[in-house]
Amino acid sequence: MKKADFQQKKNAPSSFILYRWREAIPRPSLPLLTSLLLSMMLSFAQATPLQTWPQDDTQARLARDVVDIMSTKAFRKQKLDSAFSGQLLDHYLAALDPNRQIFFQSDITEFNLNRNQLKDELNSGKLSTTHAIYQRYRERYDARLQWAQEHVEALVKNSKFTGNEVVEVDRKKSPWPANASDADTLWTRYLQDAILSLQLADKPASDIASTLKRRFQTQQARLEKQTAMDNFEIFMNAYTELYDPHTNYLSPKTAKNFDIQMSLSLEGIGAVLSKDDEHTKVISLVPAGPAAKAGDLLAGDRIIAISQGKNGKEWEDIVGWRLDEAVELIRGEANTWVRLQVKRGDDHLRTIAIKREKVKLEDQAASKKIIDVAGSETDKLYKIGIITIPSFYLDFDAARRGDPDAKSTTRDVLRLLTELRTQNIDGIVLDLRGNGGGSLQEATQLTDLFIDKGPVVQILNTNNQVDRRNRAINPPFYKGPLLVLVNHFSASASEIFAGALQDYKRSLVVGEQTFGKGTVQTVIPLSEGKLKITEAKFYRVSGDSTQNRGVVPDISFPPSVPFKDVGESALENALPWDSIEPAPHYIYPEFASILPIVQKKHDERMKRSVEYTVSLLQNDFLEAQNNRKVFPLNREKRLAQKKQDENALLQLSNTVRAYKGEPPLKTVKALEDSLRKKRDDKNPADDFFLMESGKILADYIVQSDKAQRIANQKTTEQPLTAVTKP
Repeated sequence: MKKADFQQKKNAPSSFILYRWREAIPRPSLPLLTSLLLSMMLSFAQATPLQTWPQDDTQARLARDVVDIMSTKAFRKQKLDSAFSGQLLDHYLAALDPNRQIFFQSDITEFNLNRNQLKDELNSGKLSTTHAIYQRYRERYDARLQWAQEHVEALVKNSKFTGNEVVEVDRKKSPWPANASDADTLWTRYLQDAILSLQLADKPASDIASTLKRRFQTQQARLEKQTAMDNFEIFMNAYTELYDPHTNYLSPKTAKNFDIQMSLSLEGIGAVLSKDDEHTKVISLVPAGPAAKAGDLLAGDRIIAISQGKNGKEWEDIVGWRLDEAVELIRGEANTWVRLQVKRGDDHLRTIAIKREKVKLEDQAASKKIIDVAGSETDKLYKIGIITIPSFYLDFDAARRGDPDAKSTTRDVLRLLTELRTQNIDGIVLDLRGNGGGSLQEATQLTDLFIDKGPVVQILNTNNQVDRRNRAINPPFYKGPLLVLVNHFSASASEIFAGALQDYKRSLVVGEQTFGKGTVQTVIPLSEGKLKITEAKFYRVSGDSTQNRGVVPDISFPPSVPFKDVGESALENALPWDSIEPAPHYIYPEFASILPIVQKKHDERMKRSVEYTVSLLQNDFLEAQNNRKVFPLNREKRLAQKKQDENALLQLSNTVRAYKGEPPLKTVKALEDSLRKKRDDKNPADDFFLMESGKILADYIVQSDKAQRIANQKTTEQPLTAVTKP
């Protein structure tokens, strides 16, 4: 079930707002019938007593302005032809009814006869067909919400949950209901699933009907308050996101929220949220933010209800709410508490309390620690410095004032490197896991600490001009052994930094394939609101784009999240990976011969590692949970599924605990408490992949020393190799 709102998702891993839509099917060639049905649609819309989206000259001008800008400034070029018009219709229908449970198939058949109409209306700014489609949606949805309110009490009273019925939770590719009777069946199961979930969460039976009835009443009230600008925003984003998922029309209200988020002055829980059908979904956590420090909220969680205060009793059910309205409840003053009721991939409800705070630059500052690890061919312990970089931050105000001590990633890392050198470390691991990006300037300057002079990134604009002005300009500050640790949430500026060090063969890159955010956006003011548009694309010095594919590590770890569900490649209409001419750069000579040896030693360790084996099994388990699209409406089967999931998690955890000599855990709560304590303790020994990264670097140091001794015996130091072509 979905409310009439734009679908918001994250516009980049380091910020908050985005949108998502759908794709195309062929158009029947029935011009006469098309004309007749279009007339019927428009006549129907005009005859309806309630005009939910009247014609507006301001919106007509806005539509024409957006089309003009997109045609000249968008990175991806699109031709407004019949095929594009059909794709736009599909996107618009999916924006209104993503789970295919509001429109009837007869509605879709009618709309499909007019697949060519929308392109003409965009050019003229007269959105007549769009208005008529929305009018039908509004009527269908309003009637369905009324139906739900009338039937929920009887379903709460009479549903036994003992049969073999199931509920399909992901209907994005399922047929629309053929008629009202099919819709009744679909919504009956939807309501039964909501009832069963509340029962299993120990909601008193007397409260379930009132909770759900209030949910539908709230959605109906919000539907009635939907403004013409809200509706315009839905349609215009169905249009702009056919270019790419980061190109969006922002209404005045959305633009205001966007400005708040980009100013970094937002007080709240520090989570990147999106609209996922009827739910508010957690995309990622802001490094060092309240939610990340609390440790209980995870990417992928769907927020069902919100309560104010640490022990608040009054829950506000937010299923079907607009994203901005849900955010208003979550956002709040620092030092206040909010409680969230969330669902995970296993469909079980959890309650999480988070203390709101303002995320400060100090909280996101780079930090260091030291670990001792042994290389595979020696008993010697190597002292490895770990520098954790949560984001690429810069105090822009202080920098503009010319403050020489303006807080920045590069300045903090330089200080930490200086301190670590006095402690006689053997190598450095730069931990960029969860680093969603930030300042390109900082990514460039940080690279400058580790490589000789040369380009760091190439930026291709809409005119096919390549900008290589982001360069390292100083001799490297640190020349010792280096490893960069990344995961799937390392994005944008993180990918530029990791990709540059990988291309120069200056550092091993280890971990998971990164996010794949390799585009550049700019915001253009309009007479009403703003247009955020993709205007350029990042390319590495090798010529490879970071877009879509991200950075593929030299040595890979198992994915912590399914790539198909999170990341740039999971976004519809994301710009593809491609490559351009490489920039002239140098390659450090010994890397290629050492990497295969280091990889082999890592593989041998992993074959013997209980923790590695369990991590593979755990990832398989989580992916299977995420792939569940159907859930039983049988109480005993649902409980058995929950018990099976909990036992599987406990078994995986206890396997590792037994290997470490720790006592087994008996409940999921005990497991969650144990994981929370380990997060709070921040003991590097509890971070398996961090420790393995240290061992990989130790192996690299051993093999590098060997290679250097051999080189010294044969000849003078080998010169750097210039690379100018693929």
